[in-house]
Amino acid sequence: MARKGSNSGKLARNLAFATAIAGLFGGVILTAVLMTNVGGGLDAATVKRGWMIGLGLSVVVAAIVFGASLTIGGKVGQRVTDVGLAVSKLGRGASEVKVRVGGNDEITALGRAVQYLAADLQVLLKDQDEQGGGGGMHVSMDPMVKQLRDKTVPSQWPEIPGYETDGQLTAGSRGGLDYFDCVVSTGEAPSTVAYVVSAEGHGALAVLACRVARDELHKALAAGLTPRKALAQTNKAVKAVLPTGCCAKATLLQLAADGCKLYQAGARTPLLIAQRGELLELNAEGIALGLDDGPVFEKSLRPQEIAMTAGTRLVLGNDALLRCEGLLDLLRQHTSRHTRMFMNVVLGSLEQDAGDDGLREDIVLITVKKAAQE
Repeated sequence: MARKGSNSGKLARNLAFATAIAGLFGGVILTAVLMTNVGGGLDAATVKRGWMIGLGLSVVVAAIVFGASLTIGGKVGQRVTDVGLAVSKLGRGASEVKVRVGGNDEITALGRAVQYLAADLQVLLKDQDEQGGGGGMHVSMDPMVKQLRDKTVPSQWPEIPGYETDGQLTAGSRGGLDYFDCVVSTGEAPSTVAYVVSAEGHGALAVLACRVARDELHKALAAGLTPRKALAQTNKAVKAVLPTGCCAKATLLQLAADGCKLYQAGARTPLLIAQRGELLELNAEGIALGLDDGPVFEKSLRPQEIAMTAGTRLVLGNDALLRCEGLLDLLRQHTSRHTRMFMNVVLGSLEQDAGDDGLREDIVLITVKKAAQE
């Protein structure tokens, strides 16, 4: 399901409306009580004037309370959002997480707890790297594996009528294991599908599963199969050649004139949607490739349709992309740019923010923007 990238504004508005309504009703009730007890000995004109003054003051108080609550709620909501984004990054595997903490309240304590957790995870991962632990986790960083993957990286992104599209890979020092491309098939049912195939794990079998899944999926899409049929065929191929439990993840984005459709097999990296000034996240349902012989896999595939209006931008990538700090802010700031400039600015900023050591993992960034009608 889609959800907004930030809910601080909604929290502030809800709090402001609730307190303003409470203040207004309180003023009306107080005015009614006073006029009932005092107005008996007054003439009608004076009673009417008293009601008008009381109601006017109630409206003024409600407006003041609304403004104060909106300000306070906005600050509280933003702090909650910051903590939520940090927890979300930890859930995606990031350890370099920073939470803005200040004050002496419950939210500050929660932010510090998340910051301490991130620091502990960072120390743990550093110790594992120094000790060479993790079993086969470095297999995917082997130069030969990287060369095998890099041979499949598209040299030129196809032009899609009605869309501005692009896809790039930015190399990190530790490498990565993600395949991506955009397949345009012709024939009776022409189709355009962008995809990202990633490994589940880091060992030698993960490398093999990822490559088998990529080759089968690319071949099926190039042959003109629909994304659902291509995923089903790929799932059977991975299941047939690999041991039980080995699998790969895939995300497919099908482009059409009237909209797009998202498929995900085992992938939990959300598609980001920049639309009408809001940033939304969208996930589809489906189990990983190679875990099932077919019936359960095909039944679990539940794509999500996306209505595309002029200016709507979709951003798809690998796990490493979503772990980049500041990505959401970059998308909000630059989504209106032309796609080529958008890619240069976003990827350049992510590399710059990584510091002197550069990016640790390879980043895959695919974007699709609905062009304005001519």
